[in-house]
Amino acid sequence: MKPSLAVRASCWSAGHAGVVIGLWLVFVALAQLPGLSGGHRLGEGSLSDPDVAANWWPVVAAPVAVLLTVPFSRLLLLVSALFTSVVTAASAALLDTVSESVTMAPRTGNAALLVVITVAVQHMLFTFCRRREALASGNDSARAARIVASTAGNAALVSGSGVAAALTAVALAGAADVLPLATAVLVAVLTATVAALSLLPALNDRVLTTPRELPPQPAARLKVSDLPRFVRPTAIAVGVGSLGAAAVYGAVRVFSPGCAACRPLAADLDAGGVTTMLVVLALATLVAYRRPVVALATFLLNGFAVLAGLGMLAVFVDPLPGWAPMVLVVVLLVPANHLQVYLLHRLRSETLAGMSRRNTVAHACRRAWSASGGALLVTVVMWLVWGMTESGDVREFALATAVILVADTLVVRFLLLPRLAVLGGRTNWWRVRGPKNTR
Repeated sequence: MKPSLAVRASCWSAGHAGVVIGLWLVFVALAQLPGLSGGHRLGEGSLSDPDVAANWWPVVAAPVAVLLTVPFSRLLLLVSALFTSVVTAASAALLDTVSESVTMAPRTGNAALLVVITVAVQHMLFTFCRRREALASGNDSARAARIVASTAGNAALVSGSGVAAALTAVALAGAADVLPLATAVLVAVLTATVAALSLLPALNDRVLTTPRELPPQPAARLKVSDLPRFVRPTAIAVGVGSLGAAAVYGAVRVFSPGCAACRPLAADLDAGGVTTMLVVLALATLVAYRRPVVALATFLLNGFAVLAGLGMLAVFVDPLPGWAPMVLVVVLLVPANHLQVYLLHRLRSETLAGMSRRNTVAHACRRAWSASGGALLVTVVMWLVWGMTESGDVREFALATAVILVADTLVVRFLLLPRLAVLGGRTNWWRVRGPKNTR
């Protein structure tokens, strides 16, 4: 069977690492020239402004350094720093160019760049973990590179194309005031996806192909089985109950003011744009996995996450600015979809391997958490830093978004999604003919 586009692109980039890295560096340098020479900027206070970027880059780099030097190696720190820097710089330069024709507020550019860093870190950590697993299974470097390309590369292509289709539909069918936000995040997501299929495999091949093996993954000091029996069901009940109450409150606030001085969130939300995004993400999941159960779970859980996020935002930010609801929907669903694709990949591989439903959920979540947990930590730190460096409505929104992202990842993606996705067993999963040992 002919390899997929993601596999071919990743393998070609790994085989021509020097050329790919050089082209990316040249592209970033040329794209940054107009801004460095005093040309058009996204706006005063934008993250594309070097003076502003200097305030948050050290704090963002700190958790990345900790994550990649303790469980991995110093070479991975070099790869992560270069990959994240190139993707962020390229996205900022492209956003500056796009803003010449599509007017964007500084906070729109800030939100888009935070999203692209989140997505880039997700791609990067997932690729590193898959490579470690492939090498630990006894594969050589060439075989490990192909396994990573057929798993991490396909996941990047599926998640990136699904989100791009949803944002394009929102930009075309949504309200006019949503166009700048959808366009900015679309540019950022496309940049991260192309980099994940070209620059990341090239860096892995050039920097990480050494005779020295990666250090073993350290064992977790605290395991779920070590906790008292009542802790886990209590935590699940509290998490689901709290998020359910937030979803109910969010649904009430969408259609009802809730108080005399409040106004319904529907007045600030583009209902058509939100619905279009939810439907397109579900259809993209159906096309990728050819399983109606997974597509339906994606639609329902994304809708539940949106309502819960709006409810929590209305509680934390009072009064709620008019721009906040739609920005929250986009910055919540885009990283969540990437995480969901990675988790579905794990669930699919374990289900087709013949595991029971219970073992499939436990095994897939445990394997996915090593990458997703690190990405969540970096994401939370970024939003907290942005909140602490801003003031007023933007500060409250950023701090609330950090809390909402944690709740969405832990409850919706790692608790509810796996249990819905494995319904029906392995009968409906799309089987792909390809090389063995790609789990």
